[in-house]
Amino acid sequence: MENLNKELCIKCGVCTLNCPLGLIEIENYPEIPEDAVDFCVQCGHCMSICPEGAIGSPNSGGRVNGSFHITPLEMGLHMKSRRSIRNYSDKPVEMEKLEKIFEIIRYAPTGNNGQPVQWTVINDPEKVNQISTSTINWMREVLKGESPFMVPIEPLVEAWDNGMDSILRGAPCLVVAHAPSDKKSALTDGIIALTHLDLLLPSFGMGGCWAGILNIVCSQNPSLKGLMGVPEDNTVIYPFMVGYPRYQYQRIPERNQPEIIWE
Repeated sequence: MENLNKELCIKCGVCTLNCPLGLIEIENYPEIPEDAVDFCVQCGHCMSICPEGAIGSPNSGGRVNGSFHITPLEMGLHMKSRRSIRNYSDKPVEMEKLEKIFEIIRYAPTGNNGQPVQWTVINDPEKVNQISTSTINWMREVLKGESPFMVPIEPLVEAWDNGMDSILRGAPCLVVAHAPSDKKSALTDGIIALTHLDLLLPSFGMGGCWAGILNIVCSQNPSLKGLMGVPEDNTVIYPFMVGYPRYQYQRIPERNQPEIIWE
């Protein structure tokens, strides 16, 4: 077993019990049999669960503070107060904050620890506006024919002509999640990572919004992918607006009660 400090290992077996694939065995020390090594997905469960810190690199992501606790009330308030931001201030998004954000969301869970999600960050209001403009211009062409579209186009173009960015809402920054086209679990992994981003942004004073219209257009207008800086062999998972809110929301609106089948 790689990176096992035998001086620290007390052979408690906790790593064996918590390996998701049941690969770790203990004879003298915990190890993965040679014929099973290729099945290890490097998820890090064994390192995380080891009470003595005997597994893994000393340069890992850090130690969990057992005394740290977010109460259900605090977490619930944070999650319920999250809003889709469609009005942004002129304040630029700082690169150092973006770097800190991505340092955190890279820990979002992925299927089989595949970590397929890649990112393009367009932190330039002018470039973001170019993407909105290109989207609207494509819509104008669509309106000339009978190409099907999932949402009404006319109101979006009319709003644009009246001075409102109906595509990316004047956001100063656009984050695009994408992944190699052969990564089958990437869509789910990307949505999970973007949800982490969505919930994390308020702690940095920012907010965001899922760019649904742009996402639909991307599926029908491949040229947008290049404009957004997505590699040719990658598939767009979802674009996401980011910026500082122009307004502060004051209350939590009501939602339908969950429909649950208890058995």
